[in-house]
Amino acid sequence: MAADITEPEFQDVLKHLRQRPFSTLQFIKKLGERHPTKWTAIEKAYGAGGIGAKTHFSSYSRIGHTLARYARKGRLEKLDNQPAPRGWGSPVIRYWTDELGSTGQLFPDEVGDEEGFWEGARTKVFVNAYERNAEARAKCLKLFGLACMACGEDFSKKYGIHGAGFIHVHHLTPLKKIGRAYQVNPAKDLRPVCANCHAMIHRREPMLTIEHLKELVQAASAPSTGTPKRKSPS
Repeated sequence: MAADITEPEFQDVLKHLRQRPFSTLQFIKKLGERHPTKWTAIEKAYGAGGIGAKTHFSSYSRIGHTLARYARKGRLEKLDNQPAPRGWGSPVIRYWTDELGSTGQLFPDEVGDEEGFWEGARTKVFVNAYERNAEARAKCLKLFGLACMACGEDFSKKYGIHGAGFIHVHHLTPLKKIGRAYQVNPAKDLRPVCANCHAMIHRREPMLTIEHLKELVQAASAPSTGTPKRKSPS
């Protein structure tokens, strides 16, 4: 219906929304700032919602529903409830992010997104790279979670809300070796890894497997079993 947010409006709000992750209210405030006529129309259509308003949604929950729809499409990540700011009416609040995986990184499989699951088109960044799809990345994170599969790092546990929803997504078979468009299967082809582990995977050619890197991490963190050197008699 006319009161719903259009694709250009959604993109514009995200472009000008500085907070990452962001709450539904922060999105609404930026929508009202950037597109006041649209937010007024949504308020008029849905109001406070409920039986009296004869709508299933309030204007606030309508925006939440819209963000959830974009999350189902792989355009946003719906994060777990986080503690609300001091003085908030509820102890927890829903946050969202569009920083899925590692968009913008210069690894061979970390570049721009296109619609569909077809991948492999060459792009010139500073090196030859390959286009990749945000929806496939989102499905990978839904299947395997947000913790690194090599070292177990979880950015939300280390950095709190600032790190929530962030993780790289790694192609098990480098796209540059495939050399053609192919239909990616998130369950078979993709795995979440942290930025450090992703860099270590790609540090050598041929790249390391996640299993090999996991062994290196475990070996490096294992306590030394060597016999301590005896001090020379004085």
